[in-house]
Amino acid sequence: MKERKRTGWADWADHIRSLDDPASASEKPEALDDLVILDLSSRSMAGCFCSSLLAELGAKTIRIEPPGGDLVRTYSPGGIKHQGTGLAYLQEGRNKFHITLNLETEEGREILKSLAGQADIVIETYPAGKMDDWGIGYQELSADNPRLIFASISAFGQFGPESANKQYDYDNVSQARSGIQHQTGEVLPEGFSCQDRPYAVPTKSGPWMAWATSGTFAAVGILAALYYRDMTGEGQAIDVATPEAYERFNDYALHWYADQQVVNERFGNLDACLWLYGFYPTKDGGVFLGGLRLEMWQALVDMLGKWDEWGAGEWKSLAPFTQRDWQLKYQSMIDPLTSQYTSEELTSKSIEYSKSGRLAPITPVVAEIVSPWKTMHDENWQDRGVFTPVQDPVYGSIICAQSYWKATGTPPRTKWVCRPVGYDNGYIYLKYLGYGPVALKDLEAKGII
Repeated sequence: MKERKRTGWADWADHIRSLDDPASASEKPEALDDLVILDLSSRSMAGCFCSSLLAELGAKTIRIEPPGGDLVRTYSPGGIKHQGTGLAYLQEGRNKFHITLNLETEEGREILKSLAGQADIVIETYPAGKMDDWGIGYQELSADNPRLIFASISAFGQFGPESANKQYDYDNVSQARSGIQHQTGEVLPEGFSCQDRPYAVPTKSGPWMAWATSGTFAAVGILAALYYRDMTGEGQAIDVATPEAYERFNDYALHWYADQQVVNERFGNLDACLWLYGFYPTKDGGVFLGGLRLEMWQALVDMLGKWDEWGAGEWKSLAPFTQRDWQLKYQSMIDPLTSQYTSEELTSKSIEYSKSGRLAPITPVVAEIVSPWKTMHDENWQDRGVFTPVQDPVYGSIICAQSYWKATGTPPRTKWVCRPVGYDNGYIYLKYLGYGPVALKDLEAKGII
């Protein structure tokens, strides 16, 4: 066998970049370019996020909104809009054709049936049973199109005691229902109430985290259903409940309760199960410090010059450091030490310790907590193209997070950012239903589009 010499990292980086650089994505085929998706998302970014993932892979995605536009177009900080569209929707309108259709009307529903008969996938986020009440649920649409994959993302799932309450799916409700929000937030000191310490309350995760989770799981389910359809010719229904999807990230907390009946309480920037693992202040902000092994925790103590004073060489186990009182004690001792350095200085100290420290190559994990501005100007992400502006023919030059992975054969890509309400009515209705300008004017006059 011929001996292969391993290339250096720089050589490998140059090689793989030549294969998966997003700048060359337009020259390569799209994995899902033979698929047609109808995105009926209503008031929910979960469905929009799901269809964005598939649209980035080339699926012809038709976003169907009510004639006045979907409520998600208004989601924006301070009500700011760019050319009439909220900033949040500019992130999730990518690569989609936008048409309008009034599903509250019988004629609108008949038109949807005609479109669904030619589609591969329908994505909807209405309350459970709403599409069935309209006569355009999975059973009705699949009767005409047995290959149809029908993905529903809802607040409580398509079955279960609460599925019939007709509540829309809201990200903040899902975060609260998942059990995760209970575990996140600042410590509430013993003897105090939330009224005494209003900051010490359960804290939500970042924007649309629950919706992004259920949207991602729905996309995975759709891709699996497509694979099954290729083998059998049969479509299927996919049922995703957003709180249930987000609950997946409870991780060890679920097993901790199931096995030991211990409820994982919020512990601020500390973790009741792990040490060292949390936020620590610096001169210019803060860093995340991670240990998780006794040697890494000892390395941090050594790096900060406290090896002998704290007796780190005598420590035999991390077990004591998972106790609440020990964690609070050492947190208060570490804070003044990390505050003597900038975030960059602490990161550099960790790297240098891995080369020449007492326990080298063992070293603690140090990561600077950066602002969104710094993230967007980070040289690494700039070089990888994640924040390359998209030159959109309608919205102009827009910076939105590009595709989340690279690929050598069929890479995802952003071809355009968004479209105004009903922008593609003429093209889509003519292509799929043969409706010309006169028919569209008639439908508009009747409030159908």
